[in-house]
Amino acid sequence: MKLNIQAITALCDSKVDISISELPPYGKVNLKASMYLPWAKSVRLESAASFTADGNGCVDLSKQKPDSGSYDYIDSMGLISSVRIASGKLDDISQNIFVDDSLFIDITADSGKDRASARLERLFKSPEIKNQKINDEFIGEFFYTEGSDYKTIVMIGGSGGELGANLPIASLLASHGFNVLTVAYFNEKGLPPKLAEIPLEYFEKVFAWLGNNSLTANKEIYLHCTSKGGEMGLILASRYPFIKKVAAFAPHAYCFQGLNFKNVSSWTYKGKPLPYIRLKNGTIFANMLTCFIKNKPFGYTHTYKNGLINAKNKEDARIKIETASADLLLFAGKQDNIWNAYDGCVEIMETLRKSNYQHKYELCTYENAGHPFYAPYIIPAGEASMKVAPRMTFSTGGTLKGNVEAQVDSWEKMLEFFIK
Repeated sequence: MKLNIQAITALCDSKVDISISELPPYGKVNLKASMYLPWAKSVRLESAASFTADGNGCVDLSKQKPDSGSYDYIDSMGLISSVRIASGKLDDISQNIFVDDSLFIDITADSGKDRASARLERLFKSPEIKNQKINDEFIGEFFYTEGSDYKTIVMIGGSGGELGANLPIASLLASHGFNVLTVAYFNEKGLPPKLAEIPLEYFEKVFAWLGNNSLTANKEIYLHCTSKGGEMGLILASRYPFIKKVAAFAPHAYCFQGLNFKNVSSWTYKGKPLPYIRLKNGTIFANMLTCFIKNKPFGYTHTYKNGLINAKNKEDARIKIETASADLLLFAGKQDNIWNAYDGCVEIMETLRKSNYQHKYELCTYENAGHPFYAPYIIPAGEASMKVAPRMTFSTGGTLKGNVEAQVDSWEKMLEFFIK
């Protein structure tokens, strides 16, 4: 038996071809993947799949669906994208993230007494990429290539807040030929602890820093933004004409209440709150109780829909995206269980159409995807839900296959959008 893998060493977002040859005709083979994220050695991630060889004694993961295992569809990367936590805690994956070390994945194949194995090395950044931490004007990290004339991308993350969660995406983006500045705006030392009443002036400091950097000065600014960061990204694009491209993952059409369970806006400008849609805490807890009684996963989409239904100030709180000067590329999953991003994105498209928007705009939707848009093949896509109590599961929505396909497709479309 021979285990064939191309390529052994590659960037984390690269696809790998896995096949097995020299098996008995129609013989059985069991494949297993095992890995640790370099910043979370206490969490072991595993997947497995069983296959039947063809008449020539070959198995090709890009052409065959497994007989059984951790995924049930044809995908050359299925073994990697379907890893789940075998030991350790999900929370540990989101803490103390760094991208200087490689991710190693061990692949083993067993057929009777025959065994073959290989170790993949997955890089978070190309060797030429350098990074600079910023802790004075704002909190961020800049990934760049010395002496380059690359385009500039500012990356704004979602409701997690920690800068670390953005680092794998930022470093991979930079490895595809960009200078990338990822910015934290809360939940870091010296910043507000919660995503509430965040001043837009903070991002003006970011733009000023870019204007004074030799690699980014006098260049158009692109935004990569996700979830609540997508809300912020669209607000910034509507106000600052030097922002020329925005790729927004699961954004919304409105400004909403801050995430501190208080009746305050998420954003302010010159000390005044931006108009926002209120979210009632009672709606959240009532929905949780309903989900508990019905024994089904809960999320926050119901709360956001309810807030919009009851809002008397929708037009005031609506992001005036039609005033932007940017090309827009939006992504949304139809099974999003965090908020109704798909509804918001459809509304944005309709607004732009009615306004005869003079720049390019496109919405990419995914039927079976939920909320988690991330660089592909890093964070386990199968962990879209977590048990928080007996009969109580929190879910971000979507199926394994739907979320994986959305991550891969949106990543490829986003790169093409920024490169053009």
